[in-house]
Amino acid sequence: MWTTALPSDRARRAVLALAAVLAFTRAASAQDAHYWSIQYGPVGQLVGGQLIGGVPDLSATFYNPGALALRNESSYLLSTESVQWELVSTEAQPGLDIFDASSSRFGAAPSLLAGVLPHWLGEDTRLAWSFLTRQKFDVRLGQRLTNPVPGDGVRSAAESYFDQRAEEDWAGLTISRPVSDTVGIGVTLYGVYRGQRSRKELSLQAVSPDGSSIAVSGVGDFDYTHYRALAKLGVAWQAEVWNAGLSVTTPSLGAFGGGKAAYTISAAGTDTNGDGRPDPPYLETATQEDLDADYRSSWAVGVGASRAFGRTRFYASAEWYAAVDRFTVIALPEATPAASRLTQELRSVLNGGIGVERTLSDDISVYGAFHTDFSASTGSSESNVAISDWDLCHLSGGVSFQVRENRFTLGASWAKGGKRRPLDSPVPPEDVPNAGLGRDVQIDYSKFTFLLGFVFGS
Repeated sequence: MWTTALPSDRARRAVLALAAVLAFTRAASAQDAHYWSIQYGPVGQLVGGQLIGGVPDLSATFYNPGALALRNESSYLLSTESVQWELVSTEAQPGLDIFDASSSRFGAAPSLLAGVLPHWLGEDTRLAWSFLTRQKFDVRLGQRLTNPVPGDGVRSAAESYFDQRAEEDWAGLTISRPVSDTVGIGVTLYGVYRGQRSRKELSLQAVSPDGSSIAVSGVGDFDYTHYRALAKLGVAWQAEVWNAGLSVTTPSLGAFGGGKAAYTISAAGTDTNGDGRPDPPYLETATQEDLDADYRSSWAVGVGASRAFGRTRFYASAEWYAAVDRFTVIALPEATPAASRLTQELRSVLNGGIGVERTLSDDISVYGAFHTDFSASTGSSESNVAISDWDLCHLSGGVSFQVRENRFTLGASWAKGGKRRPLDSPVPPEDVPNAGLGRDVQIDYSKFTFLLGFVFGS
């Protein structure tokens, strides 16, 4: 049941100003608004995913389903195992200590697992299954401050923490048929699961020599899951020297989802108007469960090509993603403050990249690639589920080698990006001029990924 205890306008404004300390953590939500951050397959990761026009393995289920009908039938299972290290940091201008923080994480990287299925629909129809992680991030960013409140003899402490975890997994069934010896068409039907949770916490306590004290705390969190479906269609043309392809990803069709949200804000001993007398203490709290949840994704159109020059093959591709109009992720009651509403809005983006493969022998090849990864986030505080609005650049490379009937791949990739801007705040910076909320803060992000890939029966 939704319950609130409404505070005075002055007290509420003071507490929201202090709660804005938490706004810096919105910059640390990792890559929830990027489409090209994760690549799939042993070769796909090393050439930066530039495989729309030429897919040599079962990663065709994702990059271009039409190429599945043209691939070598001997390989039956594809798997990649990767680990990654991510770092997000914020660096404030001098005198703004509350915005200096960093967070790093080392662990398993998102991957693809795919395999072939029997010819249940005829010898000319290729079937395959796949499971991939499309998005994944897990960030915990925290900061403790000693004596952040100025004044002779004043003792104070503040803590702010931010936790966010999100994961989106796709399970697919691919159907592909050859139109001719060089042209194939196909479609992958995906069922999609997305889960996301976020929690922000702030506390501030101060005691002065005259015995007066201030205590402010705020906690806000949300949690939702959603299920939807989409399709990816592909057309592939593969000749001896040239390969080319086209892929189209449909918007997703929502099935069902649910979530919950809550917040608590309290203050005692604050003096918002400077008259020397504490404002009345107050507590505002709200909890809502069994909420409707929704998530949407856009149209995407990709084109790619590759060309061989002797033992060297070059890859290039580009993919455009349409904008997504603002929609409500969790349906909160109308009385909820605008700063707490959970919505999403994404702009259109175009990404591109190039890759190269050099065959050293029948058993050994080396790879390298560069690709862009522009953020689709609008950067609006009103669209506060997708956060990361900085653009990224990716470099990758590695080697693959054959051992009997199996091919193994070793490689690494590096992503780097950042942005300098004021951080979003639930109150206008001019309303709290002493908090420094309007100052620019440098946001930096980097990621290192190390890959071990397998293609069995190649």
